[in-house]
Amino acid sequence: MVPGTFRDEKRFERYLVPLALLFFFFLPSNLFSSQSSTAKSCMVVTANSHATRAAFEILQDRGNAVDAAIAAQWVLNIVEPQSSGIGGGGFFLYYEAATKRIYTFDGRETAPQEVYPEIFLEGQDQPVPFKPNRITGGRPVGVPGTLALLQEVHERFGTKRFSFSGLLNPAIEIAERGFPVSKRLAYFLNQEKERLALFEASRGIFLKKDGSPYREGEILLQKDIAKTFRLIQQQGMRVFYEGEIAEAIVQAVRNSPVNPGLMKREDLAHYHAVERMPVHGRYRNYDVFSMGPPSSGGVTLIEILNILENFQLDLLGRTPNGVHVFLEAQKLAFEDRNEFLGDPDFVEIPIAELLSKPFAEKKTQEINYQTAVPTGREGIRTLMLEPANTTHLSIVDGWGNMVSFTSTIEEIFGSAMVVPGYGFVLNNELTDFDAEPTARRTDRTAPQDQAPDRRSFKRRHRMTKRSSAAEPTGAESKKSGTILKPNAPEGGKRPRSSMTPTFVFNGGKPVLVLGSPGGSAIIGTVLNLIVNLLDFGMPATEAMKLDRMIHRGEEVELESALFRNQELKRELMRRGHRVMEKEAIGNAQMIYFDPEENIWVGVSDPRGEGEALGR
Repeated sequence: MVPGTFRDEKRFERYLVPLALLFFFFLPSNLFSSQSSTAKSCMVVTANSHATRAAFEILQDRGNAVDAAIAAQWVLNIVEPQSSGIGGGGFFLYYEAATKRIYTFDGRETAPQEVYPEIFLEGQDQPVPFKPNRITGGRPVGVPGTLALLQEVHERFGTKRFSFSGLLNPAIEIAERGFPVSKRLAYFLNQEKERLALFEASRGIFLKKDGSPYREGEILLQKDIAKTFRLIQQQGMRVFYEGEIAEAIVQAVRNSPVNPGLMKREDLAHYHAVERMPVHGRYRNYDVFSMGPPSSGGVTLIEILNILENFQLDLLGRTPNGVHVFLEAQKLAFEDRNEFLGDPDFVEIPIAELLSKPFAEKKTQEINYQTAVPTGREGIRTLMLEPANTTHLSIVDGWGNMVSFTSTIEEIFGSAMVVPGYGFVLNNELTDFDAEPTARRTDRTAPQDQAPDRRSFKRRHRMTKRSSAAEPTGAESKKSGTILKPNAPEGGKRPRSSMTPTFVFNGGKPVLVLGSPGGSAIIGTVLNLIVNLLDFGMPATEAMKLDRMIHRGEEVELESALFRNQELKRELMRRGHRVMEKEAIGNAQMIYFDPEENIWVGVSDPRGEGEALGR
């Protein structure tokens, strides 16, 4: 399987979503689906039952996985406004069964051209406090990419039975009629009520007249975003990137009452989704495909797996030695993630070396069963500030096509800022850049013992014309003896992400479609699931439930059952680990092919409120 190249396709005549879809969409959420499901033909797993049901009806009406994913994403925008939507971005993996090709698309947000490396520093070059200061208002908003991304994949791979505009209809219906607030949404509304109250448009939608947030079961209406979707149906994508919605976004960002931002109309007009090469690795007898940079997810995941391949995890199990190895492999790979990964259009990245087996063998030699690798080494940083929000969906259709799609607005409710009159929340993705943009020149070298020249940039052919202002201006810092980090803020740059939409194959046949939200914890969440299934041979539902353990910087994070294992905790601390408890890590959505039963098994994470549905 190799990634394909772009090919031109004519748009077909548009069709409206059948009325049957709307009837199906508003039936009780527990009538058809549950957190796990089995099927012979097709499967949908998303973070919310409304989205699962909308996508499944598309499949029932002879749409494919791409059609279903688009419909599901717009519904998630309505019922999970805290997690993703048209004001954010995402990464899209598509497996085309007929050609056995994998395509990956980058709909990551970009920094406005006026962004500069020190944008998140204040007095004496100290980072602005992360929450709520850095993440709120206009300054952290990147140019949204979700709409351009989904328009691109629809034109390339949709069945054309459903027009792009028609796939907005389920979301419009629920936005206009309203829906009962879920327990999860009610929790987040209460958690973020103070930030939402800072903006009149946000208050008008997500808080009641007395300033209190909506509670579980109360009806939430979102007529402004329904208007936005109808404008896109009538005028196409240009209204968002060049028309009246673009003007409203710019005004909201630049005139924000909190942290005014730097976005201009030109930033939106020049946005484009990009086809990228997937990253590929071999783990035992399996092929793992995932998203490459500017996501760090795929590279880091495969590097971890390459290290773990040198250990017999099935024999070690969850003994202190097994857990120690599992955590150390993550820590070492995160060291490289922090040091080398960023936007590939701005910095040379030694991907081949990072993914090589010989490099993993060298990393393996650093693991000592009795002593943890010191966390004070250059490159290892705690990443606890990264938010645990985002959403993921996994879909397999009746033809065998597959989608793994992770999308986000970054923090819970993003920047907390709704575009006035248009009803959607803007992201705070620019806070995924390193707030401290420079590093000493004595930092670690690249795996091939030759650090990539940060002044050398790759510029690739674009689908849309770029202005001369979009060209990078260089990576040298004004500070003597320092150089810009790969993930330093710069105009036109895409911030490093941790989203890890992933496919796994065995002998060319699909085995897994998976992904999760969780900030940089996404990588460890996907890793836990792969190891549970492929190394420990666990059933899919049990693999999803099992308590997770991750290491992404300075501290080990254990879910509650593991944390309560006093013997394990004492042994990890004896070896030098700092251990902390996490109530829940991730909210994965996974489809597994069971070769013995010849069925798809869809599993939505019990840590969330999603649904799996198939036939």
